[in-house]
Amino acid sequence: MLLLHYVIMSFFQFKQFSIKQSDSAMKVGTDSMILGSLIDSSDKKVGLDIGAGTGVLSLMVIQQNVSIVIDAVEIDDLASTECQFNFNNSPWFNRLSISKLNFSDFTTEKKYDLIFSNPPYYATSNLNKDYREAQAKHENSLPVQVVLQKVNQSLSRDGDFWVIIPFSESEKWVSIAESNGLRIKTKFSIKGKPGKEMNRIILCFNRSAKSSEEKEFVVRNLDNSYSEEYIELTRNYHSVDLRIKNQVIK
Repeated sequence: MLLLHYVIMSFFQFKQFSIKQSDSAMKVGTDSMILGSLIDSSDKKVGLDIGAGTGVLSLMVIQQNVSIVIDAVEIDDLASTECQFNFNNSPWFNRLSISKLNFSDFTTEKKYDLIFSNPPYYATSNLNKDYREAQAKHENSLPVQVVLQKVNQSLSRDGDFWVIIPFSESEKWVSIAESNGLRIKTKFSIKGKPGKEMNRIILCFNRSAKSSEEKEFVVRNLDNSYSEEYIELTRNYHSVDLRIKNQVIK
């Protein structure tokens, strides 16, 4: 019976850790791979993961930073339990913690020098019929205004806030961030393939940025193989050689 349970569980294997994701509404995907790989945690000491899901972003960040301690917040019961499982089974279990609650209800005296999130960002119309998936994807469970107000309250003076959102939502996020005293430090515009429109954007905010660094990023080539920049970006995390996978695709 125990063997059967292990076989049917869904895992995503990374180089230094694994993610159990059978119970979480949101699985490991390209968004989290790119965001987790791009987050700059250099010299950061205390991190906060908003809407942690499986905990994949926390684990990617902590793999690269030997001293950071990360608190994670997740509203969904099953996802928070799965996140705790993944934290406990990682090499860094003693520097990770998960709280089961909505970020809007999160209170702390801490000031974080790194906050990051792959948030629920779809508009509130046409909600997903699956309640848990809707909660994970749609902003009615955590409005943008609330996110940025709480981030502003929780961020240290020189702290950074990283987020990935649809490209079409970027103006709204930037406007609300600026009203909360947060400015763009770094901007990565992402497209699925060459010639396609931008579909995602990664933004890094802080309070002191005077100008922003802007870059574009392409995930796949026209033949659907992974781009060299995506392979290079994620090479410290993927447990498989994506160049070999590209040969199969081609």
